[in-house]
Amino acid sequence: MARKKRKIGFYFLTVLNSEINPADAFMLVANHINGLEKVFRSLNLGNNKFCLLDSFGISRPRSRCKIVFKSATHSFRPNLIHRHTVNERESPKVLQEGEIEMTHIITKDIQGEIVFLMEKHLNGIGVSQFIKYLNEFSIQMDMEEPLKFGYEIIVKDNFLNEINKLSRVTCADVFIDKQLLGSDALNYSNRIHQVKHEVILSVKAKNRDSIEDFARDLYSKLNGEESIIRKIRIVGRNEENNEVVINTDFIERQEYILAEINQITGELSTEDVFIEMNEIIQNFN
Repeated sequence: MARKKRKIGFYFLTVLNSEINPADAFMLVANHINGLEKVFRSLNLGNNKFCLLDSFGISRPRSRCKIVFKSATHSFRPNLIHRHTVNERESPKVLQEGEIEMTHIITKDIQGEIVFLMEKHLNGIGVSQFIKYLNEFSIQMDMEEPLKFGYEIIVKDNFLNEINKLSRVTCADVFIDKQLLGSDALNYSNRIHQVKHEVILSVKAKNRDSIEDFARDLYSKLNGEESIIRKIRIVGRNEENNEVVINTDFIERQEYILAEINQITGELSTEDVFIEMNEIIQNFN
């Protein structure tokens, strides 16, 4: 049986506006969504793409949840072409249809906190879209204040060790949300829609000095989507005086799984994906 490698991202689920612990908050919203008919679970993500919660399974009295999202891009139906004969034919789908892309998520309740692993691939949904989905359906619930979710990235254990290896940190480039330009801190014009999503603040060390402690402080503030800091690039020198660059784009904890491929549809086997992901999440206690 053919197998395919797929990247897995690691995250914490957070609740931004309530004292309810993330595990209870998540179950409230997830059970609400799961109780809806599938047609009412669909959410428009923009750019002709939509998604819906397709399946939601709970095991070990709420300890772990196995979630499958389906998404598709519609309004695009060019002719089909055969790989070997290059013969073309009209696509049988209608314009409102799209090929299904599945995204697998597994969660674990750790004393009220939620760790979740999420399959990462270009055509599925991303972590920000997953959080948007929860928040959109939370609004529909009969609550005085709808729950608002966020997430934090679980990073590799060795990032600070990489900083430790540097003999000197010479520069830290901080990529900050452009909304800071219009805040009280900088008081620039609020007309920033032409500005790129991020602005860069470069902090440089004095001659022969190191800003290692400053770099550590920045790293400690690098949370999830609510942080104004989007990423950090650290530039330093090692013991051989060679320049070293550490970019937080590369510090997100990621692993890979190998899952069987359905020989008829080309999709990954959901059962196999969850077996692989379940083995990984067991290491979180």
